[in-house]
Formats: sequence, C-alpha cells, structure tokens
Amino acid sequence: MGQSSGQSSTGAPADGPTIALGIDTATSVCAVALWRFDPATGHSEALAARAEPLSRGQAERLLPLVGEVLAQAGLDYAAIDRHGVTIGPGAFTGLRVGLAAARGLALASGRPLMGVTGLEAFAHAAVHGLGGPLVPAGRSAPLLVAIDSRREDFYLQAFDPAGAPLSPPEAVLPADVPAFAARFAGPPLLLGDAAPAVAAVLAAAGCDHTVAALAPEGPALAVARLAAMATPATLAAHPANPLYIRAPDVTVAQPGAGR
Repeated sequence: MGQSSGQSSTGAPADGPTIALGIDTATSVCAVALWRFDPATGHSEALAARAEPLSRGQAERLLPLVGEVLAQAGLDYAAIDRHGVTIGPGAFTGLRVGLAAARGLALASGRPLMGVTGLEAFAHAAVHGLGGPLVPAGRSAPLLVAIDSRREDFYLQAFDPAGAPLSPPEAVLPADVPAFAARFAGPPLLLGDAAPAVAAVLAAAGCDHTVAALAPEGPALAVARLAAMATPATLAAHPANPLYIRAPDVTVAQPGAGR
C-alpha cells in the first residue's frame, strides 16, 4: 500500500494534523498509543493508549492491541501517518516483536517509522507528564532511567530535567550504581521498570533519591508523541535499528561442533 494522496514523504498530511502510533514491547509490557499533533495550531494530544504486563506473548497480543487502540480512538490503520517504536535496550524477544511489527506496519502503509530508545521514552514521559506526574518545576537534579537487563546488571542513562541526555546508555552492576549516580549533581529521580531495584541499591548505600511512578503506557505515549511532532530531519536521524548495549544471549553453533 502506498502513501495516500495529500501525504508527504515524511508522513505529515499536507493539510491537517499528524497521527502517530507508538509501540513499546522492550520491557515486560506490551503497550500501544496514538498521538495527534497539529503543526498549524501547535495542539498536541493523546488519542488512546493501552498497556498490558507481559513478559511473554507479546507477539500474539501486540497487533490485536493496536486494533483495540485504533477502535478506541475511532480510527483505522489508514489514519496512521507515522509509526514509532522503542528500539531497546531491554528484553531481546520483546524488542524483536515490537520492531518487526512496527516495520511491517510502516512498510505496508509506506509511511515513516521512527526509533526511540526505551530510556529516552521513560524520560520524555516523565518530563511531559505522560502516564504520571510532571517533573517538578525548578528541579535541577537529574533523572535516572533504569531498565531491567534480566541479567545481573541494570541499563542506566541520566537525563537533565528537560529530558536531554547527560550520559550514554550503560550497563551498570549493582555495586557500581552509587558511583554512577554520583557523577551527576543532586539526588536523582528514578524512572523505569528497574527503578525500585536501583532505589534499594542507593538506599543501602545511603544515597538520597526519589522514585517516580509512571503508568505502563507512559513510554508508548512518549514514542507516539515524539514521532508525531518530529521534524523530517529528526525522523531521518532516528531509524528503527535495535539498540543492544551488549550482545543478546544467543549461542550460534560453530561448524563441526558436537562432532
């Protein structure tokens, strides 16, 4: 299916708002959201969002969930102008499910696909109050996003109160978390599915911190919002390529092995 008439190569309608679909399956959640942005007026709003806690089964549930969110908004697939998806870091299987579905939808519709890291999605959700409270006005201390690696460490990234990155994504062992947090001024605001575990590590080390609770659909809303509001240059700069901080736990048989 090609682009509809009146549709630009960037997925923005020639005469109206842009609607973006956001998908997040990189953690233990299967989440979908729709966002509408009107560049003429600057009006921006969530249309619908749903999330289900799933550590397995995202492949069977994701596309039905997309259909449910579209029905909730009174839309069909043809209404989607852009697609966005979390690209990691996170659970390898869930990450592949979300990327494959988003790529398939974008290819079938001929409309753009934007990749957003899960770490950035959590930070953007907190800064803009998507699925939880806004970052307090006047805050100067950093946001620290923590995602469960499902191994012995955490995926961490620090952001400033406006959501700009202060560090690259890193895999950090629990013993090294206090030193990581100490690189940034002020007690961090913890976000992400591993925030409670990181909070326990910081508390044991006597480090001040706070924890922000976001609804599970928050990152998907952030992805949809970012995709809807992205400029053509931003879309081009954020391809939907998986972000692996380390290689996945996959063993490839070597020729002659087991002989």
